[in-house]
Amino acid sequence: MKPSSLLTASAIYLALIGILLQVDPIASVGLDANASAVLITNIRVPLSLLLAIAVINWFARKSDASSARDAIFLGNTVAFAFVAIGDFVASVMSGGDSSSLVFSGIALLFAIAFFVVGRANMSTVTK
Repeated sequence: MKPSSLLTASAIYLALIGILLQVDPIASVGLDANASAVLITNIRVPLSLLLAIAVINWFARKSDASSARDAIFLGNTVAFAFVAIGDFVASVMSGGDSSSLVFSGIALLFAIAFFVVGRANMSTVTK
């Protein structure tokens, strides 16, 4: 897979998930309909980072190999790996939503793809 394809796919995925979570955080995160406005805001703030990462991936998709692009691939690998772990834990814990297992699988595939593609396309620039 080409780096540009992976960055484009992840940018679109993260943007769609980020928008969904911003538009309807109560249903998306599984909150009670009577959740406080403060709680909803506290959830929206960290979830807005998905949109920021989507923008970074979108603008990096046509970049040449560099240490900056290497950092983007490493950051995406770590982020998707932790999301996969978190979604897996959320799916297996008591009262957890089994649909989290699907998102865990998607995140795991992205983490593996970023690791493999990033490693194969590492820049050769050393300073």
